[in-house]
Amino acid sequence: MRASFLMSGVATGLRRNVSMTVALVLSTAISLAFLGGAFLIGKEINKFKTLYEDKINVSIYLCTDISKDNVGSPCKHKVTDAERLALQSQLNSDTQVKTVQYITEADATARAKQLLGAKTVDEAGPGAFPASFSLKLTDLKKDYVPVAQRYSKAPGVDAVQNQDDSLKTMLNLFDSAKWGARIVALIVGICAIIQMANTIQVAAAQRRNETGIMRLVGASRLMTQLPFIIEAVIAALAGGLIAIGLDWAGKKFILDGVFGEQVSNGVLPPLDLNDVLVAGGVGLISGIVLSALTAWGTLRLAVRL
Repeated sequence: MRASFLMSGVATGLRRNVSMTVALVLSTAISLAFLGGAFLIGKEINKFKTLYEDKINVSIYLCTDISKDNVGSPCKHKVTDAERLALQSQLNSDTQVKTVQYITEADATARAKQLLGAKTVDEAGPGAFPASFSLKLTDLKKDYVPVAQRYSKAPGVDAVQNQDDSLKTMLNLFDSAKWGARIVALIVGICAIIQMANTIQVAAAQRRNETGIMRLVGASRLMTQLPFIIEAVIAALAGGLIAIGLDWAGKKFILDGVFGEQVSNGVLPPLDLNDVLVAGGVGLISGIVLSALTAWGTLRLAVRL
């Protein structure tokens, strides 16, 4: 069979069912976009873990003037210099503590403004970001509980917090978003497969006379099926390319837009064009393979050209 004749049949088939083809392209694009989105979220989680795995500290927050007003706070007065120096000396001699860094209230507030924005910090009010000691433990998993118990009731201490708990909460949110994207991709993908099978059956019914003549003049079953498979692959290719654009737009407007300040301040790791292309490429290849298999299976089992 000449390639020009084959492709002319493909073009004719796409024109005859243009509305169904457009619907198939769009549903495929949405499915692959969510699949690529799940891949990008997974990439963000991996980068996030790499960024913070060596930076997880334990913070000992000191009492401020307003600590006594907080529910559950053990503070009875603002930490004194003597209490702070005694605590620092005890931390420096603790074998379970690798490093100790004192962060003043001014430094904590400035850091918060850099990460959260000045407006958010101003709305929080004075004392929201107290002075603290930032500790690097010898073994975070083993040493956190005894260290927290040892210093949580020390004079001048308001609270002891493990940053790992906050990071786990954020990672859980990322993970939920990733699984949500996977579920949506699966549901829309199933709809796209059903629509593709229906489209192929309609197209095959419209061209039954043509395929019958081709079989009579000696064309093999594969030759009569090939135009329909190519049409499905073209629809998946178009949907995959649109999905790459959607993933790029999602990265641009969500990660770089909604969370742009956190990304620029280094709180969240950025994703680049290469990450989007890899995610989109995985979805594109998956869509092409799945569409070809769906078309072939439909023609073999439901149409039998």
